[in-house]
Amino acid sequence: MFKPQLSLASAALLALTLFTSACGSKDTAQPDSLYVRMGGKNGTDGKTGIEGIADQMVANVGAETQLPNSVMLRSHKPMLDANNGVNGQPATDPTRVQRLRNNVVDQFTDITGGPIKYTGKSMLVAHTGMAVTPTEYTVWRGLLVNSLTTNKIATQEQTEFLALIDAMKNDVVNH
Repeated sequence: MFKPQLSLASAALLALTLFTSACGSKDTAQPDSLYVRMGGKNGTDGKTGIEGIADQMVANVGAETQLPNSVMLRSHKPMLDANNGVNGQPATDPTRVQRLRNNVVDQFTDITGGPIKYTGKSMLVAHTGMAVTPTEYTVWRGLLVNSLTTNKIATQEQTEFLALIDAMKNDVVNH
C-alpha cells in the first residue's frame, strides 16, 4: 500500500503557503459583527453602511448649522469657516470636512468590529478646547439617530451602536 510522505521541503512549502495565505488575506469583519449588521461589507471596497451613516451625519450637521437658532454652529463654526471661508475670504482648509468625515467612517467602522482601525486623535484630544456643551452633544446625538434611521439601521443595531457612542461622551463634553 502506498503511503504518501512529505519531504521536509514539501512540508515547509505547505506550511509557508498556509501561513502566507492566512497573513495575506484581507482583514474582514466577523459575519455577525455590528459592522456587518449595520450594512458594512467585508473588505474596504465599495460604499458601506457606515459610509452612508457618516455622509448623512455630515449633511445633518451642515443643515443644523444653517438654522436660525442653531445649537451646533458655535462648536462647528471653526470647521465650517475652514471649509467655506469667512466674509468672502477663501477657505483656509477646504479638505477639513472631508478629513473629518473619513475619520468618522474609520472610527465607526472600528468600534463596530469592521476591518478599518481608527488611528485619529482620541476623542478627548480632538474635543479639548471646543467646550462642547451637554446640549450640543444631545443635538449631535439626535442628528446621529436621524442618520441611522435614514439609513434604515434596525432598532437593535441602533441601540448597540449608540451605546458605543455614548461611552465616549465624557471625552467629548465640557473640555
